[in-house]
Amino acid sequence: MVEVRIQMSVKEISVQALKLPARSRALLADLLLDSLDECSAEANERAWLALARKRDADITKRRVSCKTHTEIMKAAREALRCAR
Repeated sequence: MVEVRIQMSVKEISVQALKLPARSRALLADLLLDSLDECSAEANERAWLALARKRDADITKRRVSCKTHTEIMKAAREALRCAR
């Protein structure tokens, strides 16, 4: 059996990954993020849930201001344009 190694740069992988459907990109992002964490999946889940509850409380008590989905998407698109 012949082993074939294909080496791709991060840029090449990114270009190919961005061609995937949204759900596949989300799954890939989740896998990549999980690979960076040293916590267990359960510990990670608890940490995200605690953060979500804290943010919800901050919003409910008006300790922070919120942006609309439209504002966030506009800023994201502008950031992506600048990054190119």
